[in-house]
Amino acid sequence: MIVEIPESITHVKPELNSPTNHFIPSAVILSTKITSNAMAEPETPLTPHASDDGSYEGSDVSDEPQEPRLTPDELGVLFIDFYTFLTTLHYDKSHLKIPPPTGWPELTPESCAYFKSDYTIEVIRHLPYFDSTCIEYVHYKSKILDHTAFTQKDFEKHRNYHQDWEFWSSEGELMDPSNVVCIAVGHESFSRELWLNVKDCEIFEDFHAGDMLNAVPVEVFFENMKEQYKILKLIPGRRRITIEAEKVPERDGRIMEKEVTGQREEWGTDLDIQYVRQIYRDHGWPGSFDLETASEAIDKWLEPLGGGLGGGPRGLVWQRSPSDWDETRWT
Repeated sequence: MIVEIPESITHVKPELNSPTNHFIPSAVILSTKITSNAMAEPETPLTPHASDDGSYEGSDVSDEPQEPRLTPDELGVLFIDFYTFLTTLHYDKSHLKIPPPTGWPELTPESCAYFKSDYTIEVIRHLPYFDSTCIEYVHYKSKILDHTAFTQKDFEKHRNYHQDWEFWSSEGELMDPSNVVCIAVGHESFSRELWLNVKDCEIFEDFHAGDMLNAVPVEVFFENMKEQYKILKLIPGRRRITIEAEKVPERDGRIMEKEVTGQREEWGTDLDIQYVRQIYRDHGWPGSFDLETASEAIDKWLEPLGGGLGGGPRGLVWQRSPSDWDETRWT
């Protein structure tokens, strides 16, 4: 299902019917973007080896078509590395699907309804995927797409809906839309939609009801995402909407439970988010995280505060993933 993406100042987006809206306390949305400059210097990115003949290196010839910066296999290596990292946090390892050496045989130009260039389809043939039944979020209200589960109608919807969008590379060049493919889709305002430029090997991050951020090299984007997760500026939850906490500072010293439960403000204060971080770190985040026990501790704390659908004394707390979102295959 493709949801409404309101008009943006950076590109034209046609209207679609929006899904059912779900109320979210404004306090839970704690920042609006991730950029490579908004965090500490990440560790050295995993960089694929250049092709033996150097054909995927940058060329000095400006009047000839440029070769893709990375091969489909090299892009696949970067995606596998990042997706594997996610399985150490909140994604189920059993949902991760690694492509065979020759790529996913079911993805062909014909089966994909010729929705993108042949080269783009060759790239998505070599990418890993999380199974379409996976309910986890990669970002705020954003889920990774499983192209291997797409029908021809799904591909046709993407081709028709996004055909008038404009994508600009980091070098300021207008991209051929047939060489840009959606890898993660979002629901509702300020959710994230992620796009892969297969030629320059860059990722665009788009805000529903907002702007599209500047293109970032794939390896840099993934390392930045890893760093955001590690320092809990992005906070996933079991069957909960991922929290963006870019602007929430770290707390010095240990937080006592009575200090948190004594609050009267609507849920989503800095102290609430800092307490979530503390619980996660108490349960091994990020290196040996125990999602099950951490989630039980979160649920035990939140239920008396308004963990149900109707809220409680502090309003609606950390939003649960809507059941209809979990039961629907995102496309």
